[in-house]
Formats: sequence, C-alpha cells, structure tokens
Amino acid sequence: MIPLPEEQQVPSDSDLFPASGRVPRQSYIRELVPASTPAAPLTSTLSPASAARRLVEALVARGVDTFFGIPGGPVCPVFEAIRLTAGARLVESRHESHAAFAAALFQRASGRIPAVVVTAGPGITNVVTGIASASLERIPMLVIAGDVAWATTGGRMAQDSGPEGLSAEALLSTVTRAQIRAAHSRSVVSQALAALELACSAVLPGPALFVLPLDRAMGECTEIELPPRIARWSAAPPKQCVIDAVSLLRKAQRPLIVLGAGCRGHEDAVRALIDACPIPFVTTPRAKGIVSERHPRSLRNGGTDLDDTSMGPTPYVGPGGIAIHVDLDARVFGRNVPTAIGVNADLGLFASAVCEEIAGQGLTNARARLALRDARSISPFDAPDASNDAAFPVRPHRLLADIEAAVGPGARFVTDIGEHMLFALHYLTAEATDAFHVQLNLGSMGSGIAGAIGLAMADPSRPVVCIAGDGGMQMAGMEALVAIRERLPVLFLVFNDGRYNMVHHGMRQIFGEAAAYDTPALDFEAWAHALGMPAARVDRAGEIDRAFVDDLMAGGGPALIDARIDANVRIRGGGRVEALQHMSMLSQAGSRDR
Repeated sequence: MIPLPEEQQVPSDSDLFPASGRVPRQSYIRELVPASTPAAPLTSTLSPASAARRLVEALVARGVDTFFGIPGGPVCPVFEAIRLTAGARLVESRHESHAAFAAALFQRASGRIPAVVVTAGPGITNVVTGIASASLERIPMLVIAGDVAWATTGGRMAQDSGPEGLSAEALLSTVTRAQIRAAHSRSVVSQALAALELACSAVLPGPALFVLPLDRAMGECTEIELPPRIARWSAAPPKQCVIDAVSLLRKAQRPLIVLGAGCRGHEDAVRALIDACPIPFVTTPRAKGIVSERHPRSLRNGGTDLDDTSMGPTPYVGPGGIAIHVDLDARVFGRNVPTAIGVNADLGLFASAVCEEIAGQGLTNARARLALRDARSISPFDAPDASNDAAFPVRPHRLLADIEAAVGPGARFVTDIGEHMLFALHYLTAEATDAFHVQLNLGSMGSGIAGAIGLAMADPSRPVVCIAGDGGMQMAGMEALVAIRERLPVLFLVFNDGRYNMVHHGMRQIFGEAAAYDTPALDFEAWAHALGMPAARVDRAGEIDRAFVDDLMAGGGPALIDARIDANVRIRGGGRVEALQHMSMLSQAGSRDR
C-alpha cells in the first residue's frame, strides 16, 4: 500500500469522534484537500459566446449573483456558466424546494434578488413547494429550469418538461408571475431579463419562471446591451383617505395598528408613524421586529395576515369595528375581515402622509391610552415567569428564554413550522427588522431549516438560530450539510419531542382523541456528529448559557442542540386549531341549512 502524503492522511475514528463526544470543526473530507493548493485557471469547452454564459454574466451585472439549486443534465450549461463567471456564487442545496426556501430568506435579509436553478423533470417537480411558498410570501426570485433539447420536442424524451411532456409552464403557472421559455439562443438574455423584471413587480412581486432548453443554452448568443432596470413605481394615497383615517383614529374607542409583512421595505416610515400616533400596535408573525417589541406601545405579536393560520379568535375587528386596510393589491380588501376603508396605495407613502396630517392637525386619543394601560396591566406571556421555570424536562418557553439570553441581541432567529413555531412567535422578543423570520403563508415544514441557510448566506457575520422540530429535521435536516460546507454560523435548536406535536394536540382538541402521531426516536446529537457537526443534548432548564453556546460554536458554526422538551406543554389559543374548528362549524351549519 502506498502511504498518503502526511497532509492527506485519513484520520482514524478516534480522531473524528474523540472521547469528549465533540466533533472537530473540520470534517475529514475537507482535510484531504491541502488548504494551500493554488486555484487552477478555469478552462471549459463551453463557449464564452454561449447563451448560458451570456445569461449568467448578464444576471451578475444586474445584481443577481447568488444561485441556489442542484445540478442535472439538461441544465448543466447554466451550472458550468456559474462556475466560470466572476462574481457568481453557487449554493448547492440538498433538495430543490429547500433551495427555494433558502433563496427566499436570502432575498428577505439582503434585499438582493436570487436565482433558483433546477434541472428538468424531477428538478422542476421538486421545486414546486418552495416556489409556491415564495409566491405566497411575495418574494421575488428568478427560477431557471433546464429542459431537454427543444429540437427533440414531440419525441419521447426522458425528463421532457415542454408542452409534449411535463409542461413546466403550466405546472408552475399559478405560483409564478411569468412563465417564459427561451425561443432562440440569441434571445435568451433578453427573455430572462424580462422574466426578472416581472418577478420584481411593485404590486405583486414573486417568482418568475424561465425555461432554458439544453440546445438553446449551448447555442451562441450575441452580446447584448443591458437596458436600465425599470424603476419601481409607487402609488400615492388619495388625500381624503389619509384625512379619513386620521379622523377615525382620533375617535376610536380601542384603536390598534396592525403591522403586517407589507411593512418590510418601509421600516423608517412605519416607525415614524408609530412614534407619531399615541396608539398601541401589534405585529403579524412575518412582521415581527419591524418595530421593536420593547417599544412602550407594543402589544407584541398577534395573528397573521388576516388569515386563519394563527389569527383564530383574535378580535382585530369586533362588532361595530372599523378596519382601514392598506395594500397595493386591492384583491385582499374585505376577504377575511370587513374593510371599511381600503387604501390601494404604497404603504410607505401612506404612513408618511398620515405623519404629515398628524403634524398639521394633531392626534390625541385619551381612550387609546386607557386601552393600552389595560392591555399592559397583565403579562403578555402565556407563562409569565417563563425564564424561571425549572421544571424537568425543560419546557419550551424556558428553553427559548435560555437560548435568547445565551446568544445575545445580535442573533437572528428563524423558525420552522410546527408547535415550536407558536412558542417562538410568542416568547422570543424581536427588537430589529431582521431579528425574526418565518415563511408562514404556505406553512411548509423544512422552510425554516433551509431558510436559515439563506439567512446566513446573506450576512455570515451574525449568528442565526434555527428553531426546528424533530419532524422538520427528519424532512429537511440534510440541509445542514450546506451549512457545514459553507461554514455558516447557524445554530440548529431542535425541539425533540418524538412526535408531530402540533398535529397530535390539534387532533385531540378537535376530535377528543387521536393517534399519537409519533415519529421515530432520533438521537440528533449523534446524527449531527455523523455529519461532522458539533452538537450537544439538553433536557434541563438552565443548561444553555453563553459559555455553552460559545463552546458549541467555537469553530464558527454550524452546530446543533438536541433539546428533549416536555411535549405536553401548549400555548393557549394558538389559533390554527380554533380556526379549523370554526370553519368546521360553519360547514356543518351550511349543511343543515341546505
């Protein structure tokens, strides 16, 4: 046997898994490649004049420099172009939907438009859930889907995603803002940039699909002069709407401002509005942190975008109440709550106009001060003494209090979907715009786990804490390999309760009794070690502190905490179950009426 050079010796099991149980920061696969190896000049048979290379160069010039996805045959020219293009960065995900989830939070955190690149056939079908989530979250991104050679259309080709096969455009038509297929190699750049502009619509941003068949990607595309980006337009609110809104705020018995996800991008104007109005406010989950929850008029977090996900019985508009709803998309007015004034306008301009009206005419409302005093006379938390709860096993609220204190104010939190999400929304305190993230509108398990990758990619200088359940980690946990490869500062906090806990409790609440909905028992500490990621197990209150986290993240991250929580503790009025019960009762009443 010929021995390997000293720097390439494969370590033994005892080197990889020392007696302490901690895994070295570097995985042995990385150690096999000497760090001092100089980068070789990039060479390729892909022509510099190919449409694929022209496309990636054009996107990078327009600021789309981060590409999430998984390579495959029909889309291989695009991946080769990414490799060859200066300034282009590839984040190779473990699943196409997870690529879209990661791209979504990358965009939300950085403001930069990402691209999601998938191959034909299963690459396209796999990405549907992630694209649907981004569509509902109104997150702009360009989806580049490869396809078999267009010249073969009409034949029986494996993974054919054209009109004679899978029909990618039809499949994604309801969750993308545009569906464009490259007609010729020479038009690839112009058509892709058109799709990008449609993704960035001011009224309804979201994913746009660009299908690039293999032969069109390989063909030559002449250099094209890039047109200037279309300026984002803004719709000013009608003056009378502003006057009427301020008048209603003056007269309201229990006025309340509800800040939703549409406030993102208008933070300065919204904060000025909150400071100008002596009125309490709440934030929806996707707006958590837009204004600090430590603000003296904050009633913290409640409800969602006026839908059923966790709004449930939240009485935003009670009998005789009046709702003023501001949105660029007029279709949302009056959907789930009665809208008295629908302001079809740019939210930032509306907030600024209200501030100007208040500055000129003033706004006082003594009843608002009394309502705020009443609301703040009791604890905002379901468990008022959450940070001192010493019960064993550790309860979810104490676990969150411990981790929040341990990581400090600079950390960003992202939550996956499940029972743990309700605890995170309720107990974590967001003081900054980017302090808390959730992809809630589709509510897909795995979205937070993959989203943590995108969040960390957007700003790797600050830690990300991903709150996840054991079920979600079983679905999407292999995205941790991306965090390991990219050396991202992500701390996965797994609520390990051995079952789909939200489903378990919800089914019992609705039907009185239900199956356990338990999941295979999994030692996530050992699992993380198998991936080459530092990990530790906790089951007691107070185990997590600053020293504990610093030790776990000593290599910069990622790392994992396997938290064995008390699975029987719930939050009262989580909302989703109550809404489902309400819908069920409406359905039964409708049946009786018929």
